[in-house]
Amino acid sequence: MLAGIPAHAASYLTRCPGANGEPALSVEATARVGCKTTALPVDAGAVLAVVPAPRRPAGAPPPETITLSGSQGKSGFLMREVAMTPLSLNAPPPYLVPGVDFRAVATIGVIGPIGRATIGEDGDDTVLDCTPGTERAGLGFATTRMPPIPGMMIHVIHVAEDTFRLVVSNPGAPSSQDPRLLAKLKPADSATEAHIPLPADLAADTPLDFAVLCPAAGGRLSLSEISLEAKTAVPTDRAAWIRRDATWQNEAAQVFSRAQRWGLTQLAIHVPTSAGTVADPQALAGFVSAASARGIAVWALAADDGARITAADIGEALADYNGAVSPEAKVQGVEVELRPSDLWSYVADPETVALGFISRLERLKPSLGVPLGAVVPAWFPTTPSVADRLAAAVDRMTVVTDRTDPIDIRRAVARFLAWGTRHSRRVEAALEAGPVADGERGAFVRAEAGELWLVPVGGESALILLKEPARSLPGIAFRQDDVTPVPAASRSFLGRRAELRETLAPLGRTLGAWPSFSGFAFHGLFADHE
Repeated sequence: MLAGIPAHAASYLTRCPGANGEPALSVEATARVGCKTTALPVDAGAVLAVVPAPRRPAGAPPPETITLSGSQGKSGFLMREVAMTPLSLNAPPPYLVPGVDFRAVATIGVIGPIGRATIGEDGDDTVLDCTPGTERAGLGFATTRMPPIPGMMIHVIHVAEDTFRLVVSNPGAPSSQDPRLLAKLKPADSATEAHIPLPADLAADTPLDFAVLCPAAGGRLSLSEISLEAKTAVPTDRAAWIRRDATWQNEAAQVFSRAQRWGLTQLAIHVPTSAGTVADPQALAGFVSAASARGIAVWALAADDGARITAADIGEALADYNGAVSPEAKVQGVEVELRPSDLWSYVADPETVALGFISRLERLKPSLGVPLGAVVPAWFPTTPSVADRLAAAVDRMTVVTDRTDPIDIRRAVARFLAWGTRHSRRVEAALEAGPVADGERGAFVRAEAGELWLVPVGGESALILLKEPARSLPGIAFRQDDVTPVPAASRSFLGRRAELRETLAPLGRTLGAWPSFSGFAFHGLFADHE
């Protein structure tokens, strides 16, 4: 019997040293020597999933609600996302997105003394009713950030009984400081458009509070639309991945036929190496030359396994290969995917994972002699501790959005496009076209007993998801309050290629407002060949 472990425990939550220093969590029938252990009064077979809890700031209060997203797998529930309220970390305010209504990004609320202003809805319109008065009051948007895009305007469609003022302020400024006037929304009996240029000195990337203020005489404003406008340039670059060697080696005709139908300008292919050299340079040269003749650039696709870049000798191998072939047969770059266990699954400490990935890219880059790209998930951080190092390590980034709704896609890539704009790096939005599983999103609230528990182990916390509600675990219980299906169609365009095609043009026009947006990539476009 291990010291400190009671004899009546039905199972043990263990936290053991994992690969590359990352902890490995499990619930097992017996305790492991050399691991941090917490005794549990439930059988190991009752556990659907166990994952590290998201990191929280020191002194942060315990969460009141937890939301889990994922899907059922052969070995239990596969976690994809975990969100805690209060927030696990101090997340920055979201970016306003060109072409997206403010109301889809920032919640709205009443500002001013009680009774001076009220907010209602009339169909899709937001209605602001104001009583007469001199106090500052009106409709306020939750704090957001302005994207670093030059020459933007605010597009407003409204009906108004009097003149309302659109203003902006810095939430950190003294409360006595007057907000900055952006425009006066003039009285209008029918829907009226206004295109309001933003001041050139309005700071990008910093928190801002936008509001619509009531006139002294009171009155009603009906707001149909308020959104950012920006000049847009739609790039034509389109890329796809091919992971299986046999696909490009033996099925090149089918690959090029599909590439033509989708207007592909780049293919990232797995290049087999042996003893630090390209395994079959003649086959590679033939394929790359055929692609070049069709206006398609070929990049080498590598994977990150968490310890090193798979085929870490790819740099030396490609340098030797490129030095020995004609220009049209040269591989144009290397694209590295974050390891699949992190790309598609929940990560408790995104910043640590990101910095480890960047460190491995930094070691790879000097040997390449060609541009280096990174493929990352939508959760990948762009915080100051990550942003500059990432920009120094890579020449471009591809963001796997894992979404099909255009609004969700725009939200997912906005901060990456802001990063790319600030650092002059190209950013692609990757859309899923391969098979994914149906999933679900469950909301859990604090309770005396529940299916979800926040349990301490080895100085950290873990989340344990059970098949049935339980009591008396050593931690905080959460009961399931709601569950929502997450259909595969919300994540992948598989079987809906026509819908994918229809999405590209309007989405490209919106994302094209960002100087860094370089086009789309298709994940799983060749899945039927894999």
